[in-house]
Amino acid sequence: MARHADLTGRITGIGDEAAPDLAGQIAVARELGWSALELRSVDGTALADLPAPAVREAAARLHAAGLGTVCLGSRIGNWARPVTGPFEADLEELERLAAHGRVLGCRSLRVMSWTDGGLPEAEWGARAVDRMRRLARRAEELGVELLHENCAGWAGADAGRTLRMLAEVDSPALRVLFDTGNGVPYGYDGHALLERLLPHVAHVHIKDARPGARPGEAVYTLPGEGVARVADCVRLLEEHGYRGAYSLEPHLAVVPHEGRDGSDADTTGPFVRAARRLAVLPVPAAAPSPAPAPPGPPAVDAGLLLHLLHTPTAGPLETGPGAPHLLTAALRSYATAAARLGLTTVSLAAPEPGAVLGGDVPGPVRRAIAADPSFLADQPSLLLRLGPALPRERTVMFNVHLDTVAGGEPPAYDGVRFTGRGAVDAKGPAVALLAGIAAAARADPSVGRDVAVLVQAVAGEEGGALGTFGTRPLVAAGHVGRVNVFCEPTGLRHLPRATAAATALITVDGEDAIDDRPEAGHNATVLLGFLAQHLAAALDGARIPVCVAGLHTGTLHNKVHGTGRLLLNLPYADAASGAAAERALTRAFAAGLREFTARFAGLPAFARTAADAARITRLVWEKRGLPALGSQPAWGDALLARAGIGRRPDGEPAFTCDALWLDGVPDTFTTVFGPGSLDANHAHAAGEFVDRADLEAFAERVAALLTAFAADVRSGAADRPVPEPTEKAGTP
Repeated sequence: MARHADLTGRITGIGDEAAPDLAGQIAVARELGWSALELRSVDGTALADLPAPAVREAAARLHAAGLGTVCLGSRIGNWARPVTGPFEADLEELERLAAHGRVLGCRSLRVMSWTDGGLPEAEWGARAVDRMRRLARRAEELGVELLHENCAGWAGADAGRTLRMLAEVDSPALRVLFDTGNGVPYGYDGHALLERLLPHVAHVHIKDARPGARPGEAVYTLPGEGVARVADCVRLLEEHGYRGAYSLEPHLAVVPHEGRDGSDADTTGPFVRAARRLAVLPVPAAAPSPAPAPPGPPAVDAGLLLHLLHTPTAGPLETGPGAPHLLTAALRSYATAAARLGLTTVSLAAPEPGAVLGGDVPGPVRRAIAADPSFLADQPSLLLRLGPALPRERTVMFNVHLDTVAGGEPPAYDGVRFTGRGAVDAKGPAVALLAGIAAAARADPSVGRDVAVLVQAVAGEEGGALGTFGTRPLVAAGHVGRVNVFCEPTGLRHLPRATAAATALITVDGEDAIDDRPEAGHNATVLLGFLAQHLAAALDGARIPVCVAGLHTGTLHNKVHGTGRLLLNLPYADAASGAAAERALTRAFAAGLREFTARFAGLPAFARTAADAARITRLVWEKRGLPALGSQPAWGDALLARAGIGRRPDGEPAFTCDALWLDGVPDTFTTVFGPGSLDANHAHAAGEFVDRADLEAFAERVAALLTAFAADVRSGAADRPVPEPTEKAGTP
C-alpha cells in the first residue's frame, strides 16, 4: 500500500472562513483537533482594526483553548489598495499588527504588492518594490516577517517579478506565502510558480478550484477536486523540506475580494468538509532532500529574537500583578518557529498547584498560587521534540527560558549586537539553540531519526521561583536526556555544576512614629540597616557567600518607619554547605539582635527599638532545602570535548540555575552552557546585550554536540553503562 505524507498537527485554517465570530472559529478548530488558527477578522472587523483590549481578550480565549496563531491577515498592499494610494495606511497597519502579534504569539503578516492604480507596468513595479523595501526595513526593526502572497499585486502572479522583488528588497523580513489555488482565477500555473519560489516559501494556503465561465472567475472546490494540483504542490513542498503549516482558505462560502462574507450562507459546514478532505488528501510520501548545510555558522533568526525581545515576559513575581505578561504568547511564537524546523510540540501547559506545592517551594510562589488562581496558568512551559520519542540513552535535552527579570530599555539590533532584556539571558540563546538543532539535522540525518532532541522552554526560571513550576515538573515527568544542557551564559565553556540558594527574610513589625517624636516608635530602618551590616560581616568572616539582596522600610522623610524587610541570599554548592550556611545565619542573626540591643539601649531615640528588637524581629526562610548540581561523570566532559566545547575550570565559580533539578537523576550528564557572560553582558541590568557572532558560535557548538552524540549512538557508546561520578552532591 502506498505511503502518504503525514500532515498531522500541521493543518490549520483562516478562522473567518469557518465562522465570523471568534467563538465559532475556536469551536471549529477544536472540532478538527487543530493546534492553531490563522486570523484575519473577528465579527467582520479586520484584525488590525481591533482595539488592544479586544486583542488581549482574543488571545486569552485562544490560549485557554490551547490554540496558537500561525499568521495574521493584513490588508497591506492587497487588492483594495492601489500603489498610488496613501502608503501611510500600510505603515500604520504594520505597526498595529506587530503589536497585536506580540499578544497573540505570532510574528508573520500576510501582505500583497498593490494593484497598479492605472500606472504603466514599469512604474507600478518600481513603486511596489520601493514600498516593500520600506515596509521590510521597519519589519526588521519590529521583529516581524512579511509573507508575500501570490495573489493580487505587481508580484502576485509572476514568479519572475516575485524573485526580482525579493532580490531588490533584500531583507530577511520578506518571504513568500504560497497559495495553491490562486493560479486558477488569475490564469497561471501555480505548480510551476511554486517550483521557482520553493526556497523562499515560509507559509502555505490551501485552496482548490476549477476555471469559471469567464476569465478571472473560478469555481472553488474541496481540496483535490479542482485543477490546482494541490497534492502535487504539497508533495513538492515536503520534498524540498518545508515543515511549516498548511492553512486552509477554501473560499467555499467566504470570498472577501468578491464581497462574499458568508453572512447569507452556512460557512462552517463547507469549511469543515474541506478540512477533513485535506487531512486525508493522498499525497505520496517521498523522502525529503535536505538542503545542504550553508557555509559558515548556522543562521540565527534575528527577526524571531527581536520579536521575543519586544514581547514582555517578566513574570508576576518580578513585576507584581497587573503588568503586561505575555510569556504564553512568546512560547507560541517560539513553537511556531521550531515547527518550521521540524520540531513538534509535545506539550504547552502549566502544572496543577498540587503538583507544585511542597516544603521546598519558595514562599513567594506559595503565596502567589494562593492569591491568584491564574498564576500558574499564565506561566506554562513548552516541551518540543525533534524526532520520535526515544529512550533516554538516545536523547539530548536542552533547557531554555523566555521569562526575564523586570525592566530594560527598548530592544534594538544594529547588525552586530542585540540589546534588550533577555538578549543574553536567555532569549538569545533560545533562538540560537533552534539554529544549532536545525544545522545538526542537516549535517547528520540521524539527528531527529535515531537521536531525539528535547527542548524544554520553561517558565519560572527568573523571579526567584528556581524552576519549581517549570523545569522540575518536566524533569519529574521524565523529559530528560542522557545529556542535558541548560542554556545560560557561560562564555561558551560548559559548567557541569550549579549552585542552589537559600533565601532568608528578616522582618521588623513595630510601630511608626512622627518625626517630632522619633523615640516613640520603632526604627526599623536603623535596626535592619544594622543587621544587614552585621550579617554581611559575620558571614563573610566565616567564608560563607551571602548576597544582601534588598532592604526596604519606607519612602517618607517625616516619619519613623516601624516595619520593614531585609532579604539575604545564601548560595551553596552542596547540601551540607547549604545547611551550614543556614545555621550560621541563624546564629549571626541572634547575635546581631543582642549586639544591637547593647549598642542602642542607651540612646534615647532608639531605646524603645533596642528594648523590643528581639520581640518585633523575625527570621523566616523564603527558600531552603533545594538540591545543588554536583560533579558529573567524566564521559560527558569527553563528549563535549569531542564537540569542541571546553570546560570551565573548577576554580571558577558556578551560579544558580534550573540545572539543579537534574541532581541525582541516574544515567545522565548535565551541564550549563551558553554564549556571553552574566556580568560582562549586563544580564538583569541596563544595557543587556549579546553579539550575533556569539549566538552563531553557540549554535555551531550545539550542532557539533548533537552530531558527536549521534556518532556515539552509531558506535554503541550511548548504550554502555554510565560511570558514577567520583563526587556527588547530596540532596537535602
